[in-house]
Amino acid sequence: MKLDKILDVASYGICLFSLDVLEEFLKKEKVRSKKILKNFQDNHKRYINSLAEGIWIPFLPIDSIEYLIKIDNYNQSFGDEWEEKMVYHNFNIEVKDTLWIASIGLFYEFNRNKFLENDEISYQTLDGETLYSGFRYNVPSGKYLISIKGYTRKKKLDYPNPNFGFLFSINKINEFEGYNDPREDERYNFNVADMK
Repeated sequence: MKLDKILDVASYGICLFSLDVLEEFLKKEKVRSKKILKNFQDNHKRYINSLAEGIWIPFLPIDSIEYLIKIDNYNQSFGDEWEEKMVYHNFNIEVKDTLWIASIGLFYEFNRNKFLENDEISYQTLDGETLYSGFRYNVPSGKYLISIKGYTRKKKLDYPNPNFGFLFSINKINEFEGYNDPREDERYNFNVADMK
């Protein structure tokens, strides 16, 4: 497993989800299509229910580049060479054993087999570079509120060093009380790469 988790976003968004929770929800909703993102886009009520029940959290739009991903609960943080640009709190997520942080593009044509028995999802570019589109974290089962902080590097570095990143905090709760919709563009801006 890579020490630095650098997520390659090729589809303008990141999402958090727990595979078992997502699959149970889709089964309950009788969703058979593998085009999960389109299904949520076409069914607003289902999308809202998915947020309220903590099925997934989509953070978008963001630039399609590489981001350094860290989780506060693993004693990870961004050092002095980074500047915090945004912070938002209280997004619902329910976890069964593992939590994925992944490029939302994996929801265009969802393939559950990619997530089984893997700690990361990667692919090779034409010139042989390995890029990562998802990382799995072991998180105890339960209901959580997620906070997200966005960071930019104070002095930009050359590729392959990411100059932007996200820090997630996972806070266990007993029950969800309401929900926040990260797609409310008037309330939220996650595009840290575009912040001055």
